Amino acid sequence: MKPTHSILVGAFLIGGVVLFGVGLFMIGSQNNLFSHTFEAYAYFSKMNGLTSGAQVQVFGFNAGSVSRVEIPKSSGSKFRLTLKIDQKFRPLVHDTSVASIQSQGMVGDEFVEIDPGGKQGSVCRDGCTIQSKEPMSMSDLMQEGKGVMEALQSTLTSAGLVAKNANLALETFDARGKAGESGAEAVKQTTVAAQRAVTNVAEDADALKHNFFLRGFFKRRGFYDLEEMSAEQYRKSDFVKEKKSKRVWLAADKLFTRSHGTEELSEQGRRELDRAMSDFVSYLPNKPLMVEGYADHGTPAEEYRESQERATLVREYLISRFKLKPENTGAMPLNDSPPEQADKRSWDGISLVLLT
Repeated sequence: MKPTHSILVGAFLIGGVVLFGVGLFMIGSQNNLFSHTFEAYAYFSKMNGLTSGAQVQVFGFNAGSVSRVEIPKSSGSKFRLTLKIDQKFRPLVHDTSVASIQSQGMVGDEFVEIDPGGKQGSVCRDGCTIQSKEPMSMSDLMQEGKGVMEALQSTLTSAGLVAKNANLALETFDARGKAGESGAEAVKQTTVAAQRAVTNVAEDADALKHNFFLRGFFKRRGFYDLEEMSAEQYRKSDFVKEKKSKRVWLAADKLFTRSHGTEELSEQGRRELDRAMSDFVSYLPNKPLMVEGYADHGTPAEEYRESQERATLVREYLISRFKLKPENTGAMPLNDSPPEQADKRSWDGISLVLLT
């Protein structure tokens, strides 16, 4: 055999072994074969297409996989999922954690998401059972939307009948009914009925605004506009009450510098904001982000103006720096008083709140 031919054959064999090793390592990493794991269990009545080998995520990170799906032995039993979770995520999984089946987008692959739950729970031991939240299927959402649409259609039909009756009453305004009532009295009764119908329409429209399929339709027309939300509305909103919100506090002296009587973002402030946003990047750009502004000196009017200017400065910088969606990014002046649910009584600076 010629030396050149021997070298080519040897190189081919070595390359094949290297590629096989790389492939084996990638497959093993994907399935956590080379990492230390612990097992946990979760029970579901419906699987929604989830299969063995699906990802397990904690806080949006790939933390493991579904190693086994056990079929229930009777119609009243549930599917039992065996979850292999990387040891480094064990401190985040408690006996108060909740597992749910989620989908990557509307029609993407199914995976198991673990909500870490409250800090008061004890850490999950090997073989522990995690609480589960049953998934909502597309058919359930469509049925809910159908019910709301039918209710609205019924209310609109009633409103049309009321309008027809009002027109009749106006035409016979001067006439007397069989009971001797005047046209004015008939109009009054019709108006009361019309007010009831309009109230029903408003209630159905509000239900539609919160419906899964029509939420974007109303949002594009001004509903849930973060820029138009008042401070009082904000204190009662999901940004404050939602348990899954993430919050970062940043002091004014680390963010702003004053030039010619006007505050500006300093270079240090930009670095502080970039560092703070590193905790949020995995949720961007589609999750709502609120910039709360605070100022703790001066009259209430001066505090409001300064807290508004600070929130606006930071919002504009974040939109430009991280290409955020303006409609999903709000600025809220709160003077010197954080919401009751926050862990501070007063503040001077900024707080970033992300609804996850």
